[in-house]
Amino acid sequence: MTKVIIVGGGCFGLSTAYALSLSEEYEVWVFDRQQIPAPDAASTDINKIVRFDYGNDDIYMRLTMEALPYWQQFNKERAEQGEEPLFHQTGVLMMSSNGSYSEFEKRSLKKIREAGYGHVIEELLTPESIIDRFPQFKDGVNNGFNIGYLNKAGGWCNSAEAVKHMYKKCVEQGVHFVAGGDQGTIASLYCPTSAGNVEGIVTGDGKVHVADKVVLALGAWTAGVVDMKDLVVATGQAVVHFQTKGALREQFDKNCPVWCADLSRTGFYGFPVNADGKMKIGTHNSGYLWPREDSVSIPRTQVAFSSDTIPLSALKQLRTFLNKFIPPTVSMDISYCRLCWYCDSIDGDFLVSNHPEYSNLIVATGDSGHGMKFLPNIGFQIRNVIEGISTDYTKKWAWRNLDASETKLDGLRQGSALSRGIIQGPDEEMRLVSADELCAGRASL
Repeated sequence: MTKVIIVGGGCFGLSTAYALSLSEEYEVWVFDRQQIPAPDAASTDINKIVRFDYGNDDIYMRLTMEALPYWQQFNKERAEQGEEPLFHQTGVLMMSSNGSYSEFEKRSLKKIREAGYGHVIEELLTPESIIDRFPQFKDGVNNGFNIGYLNKAGGWCNSAEAVKHMYKKCVEQGVHFVAGGDQGTIASLYCPTSAGNVEGIVTGDGKVHVADKVVLALGAWTAGVVDMKDLVVATGQAVVHFQTKGALREQFDKNCPVWCADLSRTGFYGFPVNADGKMKIGTHNSGYLWPREDSVSIPRTQVAFSSDTIPLSALKQLRTFLNKFIPPTVSMDISYCRLCWYCDSIDGDFLVSNHPEYSNLIVATGDSGHGMKFLPNIGFQIRNVIEGISTDYTKKWAWRNLDASETKLDGLRQGSALSRGIIQGPDEEMRLVSADELCAGRASL
């Protein structure tokens, strides 16, 4: 039997653990520094988008199409347990501005139709058609977001609950977990015979855990644990919640689609109001850095810095955008905010590969802000890497010999412009705002 240690119990780690557990060949152990779901993991959230609109990147389109039946199966399993669904097929509304689609949306439509899924697309080619279909976006339409399409197959998942569900499935399959405190925290790789021969891990309590193979599925923490040669970097992305009530809650209720407001140009997206009345709005752009003394950016989260908020620049951009897109929020306090930490790869593609400087070490990382939708099925492709099986996916996610100067963002990022500020740096725009500044009318904007 092959013993595999997976470090990280988030989306990639749990999916891999489950895929391996289906084979009697493996003994699977998962280590995580916190109880699962870890409160500051990117996957621990109230919702994430499930879409297969990917421009020319049809490999992720296909992977999402493969994931959808699994999400429906998860919903059936949850129903049998008397619990709410994980996947909500509200549709994803891709809105553009000035009467024309962005290049990303044009390419997405072309690829979706070529794949035989044209029937899930509903185009809204006039301002009136958008308002008739979704009157809650009237203000946004009148301010220039006036063409779009609805992908009726997409929607959102309750990501924290989905992680819990996959965790339960792993436990039922006999996966072993060591979570929380020093006992679940990796201190170093265990290489007793030579510097590049990994034979397990050492945890924070000083104990050695031997294994035949080690998988690092640490998300944004990856580059802080092992040298990734600048192929991945931890970036923080601003997310806010509004606590809705009255007309706004009714307008953006469960029948509202996930929306992307000319995302490749503005960076803004949002969700229907959830059962607790929370409306989440986020940004998808080049993000913020928090470098250590060695210049490696690592996540700065509310687990260690409980009063952290978002940078002033992010707050300004958000309030300015919402003034045009959802004006009622201008008079509302932001009820919650955080930086959601991506593990951005150098080119927007996942990085799932044997590490070239270590034997028996696989890295499964580089989510680049679009990994959660693949929770049900990406583990099978990561298992293929572990087993040395070549597929279209494993080829695309292989180790790349690229220099940091070659960094580019995925096509859905705001302008695909690389401009990363350093939070808490000397620039006033990079300071984290106070709690008062999250209140309507009291922010220094």
